[in-house]
Amino acid sequence: MDTTKITSNSKTSAITSYFTLIGFIIAFFMNLEEKHSFANFHLRQSLGLWTLFFAFASLLGIIPNDSTYFLAFNGFLISFFILWTYALVGALQNKKQLVPLVGKLFQKIFSFLK
Repeated sequence: MDTTKITSNSKTSAITSYFTLIGFIIAFFMNLEEKHSFANFHLRQSLGLWTLFFAFASLLGIIPNDSTYFLAFNGFLISFFILWTYALVGALQNKKQLVPLVGKLFQKIFSFLK
């Protein structure tokens, strides 16, 4: 990958997008004027991760409060944290690496972020 095209603005937008939905919104507006492909890539990955997080969290609300809920909730949080860390480290290292298993899907679904 050609790292000379990654500006500090695009890297800041990419990293900021992973810190909550507020961070995503801030990064989106930071990138609105210059449209960096690196930042757009990470905006799509971040939006996908946060969408996945809230979708699964709402589904976990259906499970009754017992040991099954506890195991499912902890497994979900650990899985999300691993994917989130993987994506954030990629942004910190100036890499466009897809989130495992769902990264291609995120790029396709959120292709409107250009």
